[in-house]
Amino acid sequence: MNESKFLKIAKEAALQAGKVIMNYYGKDHKLRFKTDNSDFATQADLEAEKVIVDIIRKNFPSHNIIAEEKVRIDNNSEYTWAIDPVDGTISFASNMPFFSVSIGLLKNNEPIVGIIYHVEEKDLYFAEKGKGAFLNGTKISVSKTNQLDRAVIGLGIGTITRRKAKLKDYFDPLLNKVLSVYILGGGAVTMALVARGSLDAFPNEAWVWDQAAAGVIIPEAGGRISDRFGNPVDWSAERAEFICSNGLIHDAILEVLKR
Repeated sequence: MNESKFLKIAKEAALQAGKVIMNYYGKDHKLRFKTDNSDFATQADLEAEKVIVDIIRKNFPSHNIIAEEKVRIDNNSEYTWAIDPVDGTISFASNMPFFSVSIGLLKNNEPIVGIIYHVEEKDLYFAEKGKGAFLNGTKISVSKTNQLDRAVIGLGIGTITRRKAKLKDYFDPLLNKVLSVYILGGGAVTMALVARGSLDAFPNEAWVWDQAAAGVIIPEAGGRISDRFGNPVDWSAERAEFICSNGLIHDAILEVLKR
């Protein structure tokens, strides 16, 4: 694969952030709470974000950046980097391995480069638009499950303020329609598992920095990503509902989730 500078720098940033994160993994954490006691950041989040942002700003000083913890840079560029330095902070802080670095690059609000680095497993998922999706250099593809009742899907319930709504909107309608449901605690890792074919789908609601990387990785792996009505995801919105799947069961999920 002939990699662009965009992808090479995104890989470097993710791997360097991963080193920072692993320095804190398994240790006690000082938590910085945001909206409620299930929504917080650790020192690893903050330091990993700084590492990523510094690398991107050095190489692409004119680009926009939106990152989960605190960085907002608007240079009126056609390029925007969407960064989650530790997606799955609760998993990370609880010493569970379902956390990752997620870095997506959007051009005119369309994902063109994506990196999901499953740090503890040292699994680097990446894709560029039109060039396929890869895991540690090996091309990957979505599953071939074509029946909803044989599907294994991921779900996320999020922070306390959103859990009841998420259970009502996603869990309850699909519970008796699919073979099995997994809640792993890290949205980007779950989306990466859809791209590699381990999971068949993942309906969710998330911030753009959670899902921008998957917005290119999943389609390049042969899957599909849309909003819950089958329309293209609005990548200009900071938060949006979305369905990602292997494509074969996508319409069946949309039908079940109709309001």
